[in-house]
Parts: sequence; C-alpha cells; structure tokens
Amino acid sequence: MKWFKHDSDANMDAKLGKLGAKYGLEGYGLYWFCLELIARNVEKHNLTFELEHDSELISRRWGIHQDIIQEMMCYMVDLDLFESSNGVITCLKMASRTDEYTQKVIKHTRVVGTLSGQNPRISELREEKRTEEKRKEKKVNSHFTPPTLLEVTEYCHSRKNGVDPEKFIAHYEANGWIRGKTKIKSWKACVRTWEMSVGQKSVAFDPTEHYV
Repeated sequence: MKWFKHDSDANMDAKLGKLGAKYGLEGYGLYWFCLELIARNVEKHNLTFELEHDSELISRRWGIHQDIIQEMMCYMVDLDLFESSNGVITCLKMASRTDEYTQKVIKHTRVVGTLSGQNPRISELREEKRTEEKRKEKKVNSHFTPPTLLEVTEYCHSRKNGVDPEKFIAHYEANGWIRGKTKIKSWKACVRTWEMSVGQKSVAFDPTEHYV
C-alpha cells in the first residue's frame, strides 16, 4: 500500500482522545506509527492488515520501554482501535483507509463487506472477535448476586403481592439459589412466580416489621 487516508480531524476522535489523555503524544504517535507499519505490509498477496512488528522492535526504534509499549497496545485493543487474536495485532478498519489501487484489489477479492472467499484470515479474525464479544456478554448476563432482605421486601411491597420476603430468601438460600436443577438468573422473576401461589395481590405484610 503506497498510502492510507488520515483524516485531518482524527485527533478529535473519542477513542483517540482517551488514548491521548492517558498516554499523551507517545500513545497518539504509537497508534499512527503502527498504522504505518501495517499499511507498509499490505500488498495484493497480503491483505491481512497485521502488525508484524512486536513491542521489542518498536521499543528499540523509539527508545520507549517495552513494557510501556505493551501497555499502550493493550489499551488500544481495549478501545477497539486494533484487534488482537492469538497474539496477532490487526487493524481491519484499515481496509477503508487504503489507497485507490489497494481499494480496487480489496473490492476484487471481496474483502470489504463480505469478508469472504479470497481472504479467510480476516474473516476468521472477525468471527473470533464476534465469538469473544458474545462470550463476554453471556458471562455478564449469567452473573447472579443474591438479593438482600431489604431488596426483596421493597420489591414485594411495590407489587403488593403478599409474598413473605423472609420465607422467600430462606427458601432459596437453603437451595443454594437453584430452582429445580437450574441456577436462578432473576430473583425478581421468582418473586413473581411466588405471587401465583399467594392467589391474589394484597398487602399482607408490613415491610417494617422485619426490622424491628
């Protein structure tokens, strides 16, 4: 690739702003230096957009400690400025910043948009990234924290359902917060299920009596 697009207002980008706020011009300069290295290796037979240099090589070039380089690179990956898979740093967004010749090559190989056919490496990296994001999302959603007596009391009071908060918590604590053979994901859903056994909504308890 002979050149790549560099927007004149790139310094106003929110992600680059965070990078600059944390690492100053060192971090900002490292970002563009890495893009230059990636662009230099992009050719017709190589459209992987990989960063072939490692932190040690960059450290020697600019006299910045290797650990600092690694720290800044990790932060850039966290900001989604780069992608990382199996220790390989890539910048797939570079596909939209290439020169005219490279753009034609990319379109010809159907990398942009479809990411299929002629460049399985980019497709593979994108798929790995999507899988990792889904895994993280599932992990967050599956996290369950047992409620306090106050939380259950306030929720039951707001629904006027007649469920006894102390009995509710005692029941599920004894079962390890498991219903049937499945771990509970939403205690509020369990409260609503208990409402059915009550028969009808009514203010059957004083929410203050549990704290006397």
